Amino acid sequence: MFDYNSIIEIKNGNDKTLTNIYKTYRDEFIRWSARHYQCPEELAKDVYQVAIVIFYENIVNGKLTELKSSIKTYLFAIGKNKILEQNVEVKKQERMHENFVYEPIEHVQAEDREEVFTSVEKALSELGEPCKTLLELYYYKSYSIEQIANTLGYKGNDSAKTQKYKCLTRLKKMFALQKFSSFN
Repeated sequence: MFDYNSIIEIKNGNDKTLTNIYKTYRDEFIRWSARHYQCPEELAKDVYQVAIVIFYENIVNGKLTELKSSIKTYLFAIGKNKILEQNVEVKKQERMHENFVYEPIEHVQAEDREEVFTSVEKALSELGEPCKTLLELYYYKSYSIEQIANTLGYKGNDSAKTQKYKCLTRLKKMFALQKFSSFN
């Protein structure tokens, strides 16, 4: 459908050609990524946008002057790589979260619990928004990731999960710094 002439047209500033390519393969990419990679629709839409931008930038920068495959295959390959990168990042974050060693509050001496709660509260307040609200919803109010995504307006569960991980990592660092500074 689209060929070498499409690349020339895009390089020469024909936005209509790029728009037509975008519209032609978008829905098929979303279905394909869900079927082959269990990619959520919102993430697939984001990934497709990224693939189109990379495709466009490669043409404009002269990295892509001819294709050995179809434009569709080229776009899907970029999308596939981006989905796989996202999956690796999510798995890495899940492993890091699972491997985090902490001492359950039940094992802390009763007289030290108040100090722990105070330190956590202080670190949470210093953490700021949206992290403070996200972690409170998850850990204090037992919201699911899906509920948090809906409540806080994230694009999808993966975005909320990633943000929770980042917030928790920051909180752990802050909490560790507080504990360390209390020894000085």
